[in-house]
Amino acid sequence: MVDGYIDTNVFLHAQAHDEHTAACRTLLRAVGSGQVTAWVDPLVLHELTYVLPRYVQGMTRSDVALYLRTVLSWPGTVLDDKAFWVDVVDLWEVDARLSWTDAVLIRRAQRTGRGIWTRNVRDFARHDMAAPLWP
Repeated sequence: MVDGYIDTNVFLHAQAHDEHTAACRTLLRAVGSGQVTAWVDPLVLHELTYVLPRYVQGMTRSDVALYLRTVLSWPGTVLDDKAFWVDVVDLWEVDARLSWTDAVLIRRAQRTGRGIWTRNVRDFARHDMAAPLWP
């Protein structure tokens, strides 16, 4: 197999029972064992946060977070700054009112010391953020 980027639909077909399921599960097992390198774009992580619970009935936010952490832990998964993305998953999991994008912004702001331009003060205030930037 050739190394490459992995699309969200591979993860979804692996959860299904269709003509693509076997191939997708084989690929994911290969990534999980490190036989294949799969680059995971952060956009795919984001897409999985809202598509997986719609696709797999009964999947909770915690289930999705566990799934994402599992994928990120595989030896064949490549993502720049994995630790950052695991931290985002952890934050997103524990605050059910927080969107994925807000979780990313919070973690980026905390790491860089920069503020966030927002009118959504209540979601950011729960996470010990500095006052929003606004003149």
